[in-house]
Amino acid sequence: LQVSQRGLNTTAHNLSNLETEGYVRQQTLQTDSFYTNIGTNHVSYLQVGHGAAAAAITQVRDTFLDKSYRQELGRQKFYEAQYECATEMEEILGETEGVAFQDSVEGLWVAMQELCKEPDNIVTRSSFIQTAVSFIERAETVYTQIKDYQLSLNSNTRNTVNRINEIADEIHRLNGEIQKYEASKMEHANDYRDARNLLLDELGGIADISYKEHANGVVTVQLENQQLVSEDLVYHMDTRLLENDTGMIEPYWPSF
Repeated sequence: LQVSQRGLNTTAHNLSNLETEGYVRQQTLQTDSFYTNIGTNHVSYLQVGHGAAAAAITQVRDTFLDKSYRQELGRQKFYEAQYECATEMEEILGETEGVAFQDSVEGLWVAMQELCKEPDNIVTRSSFIQTAVSFIERAETVYTQIKDYQLSLNSNTRNTVNRINEIADEIHRLNGEIQKYEASKMEHANDYRDARNLLLDELGGIADISYKEHANGVVTVQLENQQLVSEDLVYHMDTRLLENDTGMIEPYWPSF
């Protein structure tokens, strides 16, 4: 009866978390309870069983699929970011619709060639001046749009780095909760594990990660081959300006 009650409790817990993001279905594993010897014969002991016992409440989850999903998700996000950046630059330069910036460059080049042929021609000079003014206006517009996009990318980079640090702190906190909850070896901290797995999914969508769960339930995480979460510490990332004078920033790990 006690084992059946635990099974019903697990089912109720599953039903109550149908809409919980990251929740994984749980199941109660049953095993034999103890036996009482009532005698022996020439073959074996004569025993009376005392029913079933709940061995553990486990998650219905495949760790291999988890790792594969996070690896492929990281690749997908990498190519999506490249595609979005290329698309934005094409729109700024007018490659997808409107007048392409390349046409302005070619127009200026043609006007210069015509001016070289007839440098004393007033009409040719006027045409070159108009073309040059148009080119400069378009170049200034393109420069402003690229500068704004650069600032947007810098802001996104800072926000992403801050989010990575927040995820790392939360994973470290959940490691401690899981370790305390499972110290007795009697229960599994399944709900805490769900929350941690959800964070690992999100982190895998941001960058290339690798992780390992240790025997004590603690997960250590590496991000882009750098230690992010160890068993005891969290290594926060930061941002800095690139050294190529472009005004762009990059994430990095400060020296410890």
